[in-house]
Amino acid sequence: MSAPADLALVRRLLEETGVEQTHPPPGWSGYFEALADAFTEWLGDRLPSLQGLSALPAKLGLLAAVVGAVLVASILYSVGRAVLRRRRDPRAETPPAPSPSTASRGVEPDRQGWRQEIDRRLAAGDVEGSLEALWWWFARSVSAGRVDASWTSHELLARCARADLAPLARALDRLLYGSERPRADDLRRFLGRLEAALP
Repeated sequence: MSAPADLALVRRLLEETGVEQTHPPPGWSGYFEALADAFTEWLGDRLPSLQGLSALPAKLGLLAAVVGAVLVASILYSVGRAVLRRRRDPRAETPPAPSPSTASRGVEPDRQGWRQEIDRRLAAGDVEGSLEALWWWFARSVSAGRVDASWTSHELLARCARADLAPLARALDRLLYGSERPRADDLRRFLGRLEAALP
């Protein structure tokens, strides 16, 4: 067992020799190094095949480790946002499809048929169904040819060479996919704008 240290002697020696007794505050580089170390340790715990990542900052240097960590974090953030966006709005994955009543007979309605479908659905109080019919009416108004249910409004206009209608298509997409759900009156007003632009 060793003897206890003489604190008075240690204090006197520290004062006489001028030894710095306070730790300097950590700099930004120390912060990023600690952040990179923590991230690689976290990632290594979740993916055992990447256990060698903890030695990466020492091997590549601090700047490369920080750049790598930022790059990985931004990729994970982007993937996470995309997943959350799809979970919040399942309609973003599936564009409107033809009416079940007409699709079952194998007949795709024309522009007038979709206009009647809009009125029928609005009369029934089906705003979501009216939005679907509105997209198809718009599609039939700009294209007499085949329209694919997977097309976005932008793709539809590109295939029909109708870039002049892009502002209306963006407004339609806001009605279809916006966070605020439109009312029946909003649809009627917008349909009036469309009919004026697409006589």
